[in-house]
Amino acid sequence: MRQYAFLFFAGLAVTLSTQIINASETVRDRFQVSSFGTLGISHAGKDQFGYRNELTHKGQFDKFSIFPDSVFGLQANAQLLPSLNATVQVLAEDQVRQNFNNIVDWAYLSYQPTPNTMIRGGRMGIDLFMLSEIRNIGFAYLWARPITEFYTPVSLSHFEGIDLKYTKNSELGYLEFKIYGGQTGSDIRVSRGDFSVRMRPIFGAIASMETNHWKTRATFAATHIDETRNTNLTRLLNALDQTPATIWPQAGAFSKLINGEGNQAYYYSIGLTYDKHDWLIQSEIAITDSAWPSVALTNGYLSLGRRVGPVTLYTVGSYAKSLRDSKTVSPRSSQSDINALQTITENAFNAVLINQNTISLGMRWDFHTKMALKAQWDHTWVRKNGGGLLILKEPLDHDITLNIFSLNLSFVY
Repeated sequence: MRQYAFLFFAGLAVTLSTQIINASETVRDRFQVSSFGTLGISHAGKDQFGYRNELTHKGQFDKFSIFPDSVFGLQANAQLLPSLNATVQVLAEDQVRQNFNNIVDWAYLSYQPTPNTMIRGGRMGIDLFMLSEIRNIGFAYLWARPITEFYTPVSLSHFEGIDLKYTKNSELGYLEFKIYGGQTGSDIRVSRGDFSVRMRPIFGAIASMETNHWKTRATFAATHIDETRNTNLTRLLNALDQTPATIWPQAGAFSKLINGEGNQAYYYSIGLTYDKHDWLIQSEIAITDSAWPSVALTNGYLSLGRRVGPVTLYTVGSYAKSLRDSKTVSPRSSQSDINALQTITENAFNAVLINQNTISLGMRWDFHTKMALKAQWDHTWVRKNGGGLLILKEPLDHDITLNIFSLNLSFVY
């Protein structure tokens, strides 16, 4: 029931909006609808190694596809009272599970008791990145897609809970402070099938400062990994737990490493943007600390852009690397069934590790005030046992390189 708690806020918003809107005011004054979208095509991947820019997407195995970069959204805002608003955002995109729970990305009420204070409750975008509020709005950022190495490992789009924001204009600049708490989760694709993770509770804090040309921000979040669901993972954990220590002493230790449930995760990041005299610079770096190797990593990027009339040329360098090293099970058992279990365990552990970096070149053409055409080429190096962002048909036992070609059209309306 808790995962549908946001429905309460959506229902309340609809009920209140029908009862409170004053007849003397037009619907247009109190109710606004906007839309956004990206229609894209890309070519990526290899025959055995599928590329994806979101963990919720299918892998691209050396083919063209319109699904990875294409997304369409609709957002409705209703002013219920002078200080009370309701917001609902729905998305149409490629996802593991196409259900109502995943389609409704936002559904919350916002209350502004003072000009500098905002309180929100419901389902909201999870504020971990500089693009958190606009991650799905391609027109709002420079590149063809959010930087893969930085944004893909944390495929959390929203959370259910509350947040409190305080803003202030000062001599230093525009200051913003936010704290939030609630629960989150995601349904993703892995090489072993569909995988669901639920994190309860999650708490976070953000501080940012913005001037005419600069913006800096620092982020912290902490969560408890409450539940993970994957059929093949459950079978593997059961097999490891039932293996006697006298036959394979390390079986129990591998079970604890692979099983994420009960672990804590701590996320730290800093970000910087600069926009002046036709130059655009943006960078973020993060560390996720956890005993669960699947989420423990460091990642970041540096983007440099130059405007030339309506066209912006840009380049990006990015990286992502797990904090845990790959493992080789040794010594091997002479029993065939235990030896097979050791091979499966080794491959399962190494398959979630990430070790890759990318150089990107691209251009954005703002041919209309509400539309932009983008073209981008990415060259990615993926190290041995570092393909955690890929869909693997076989173990990644050697280094590989990938080339991703993208063309998309983004709009807002």
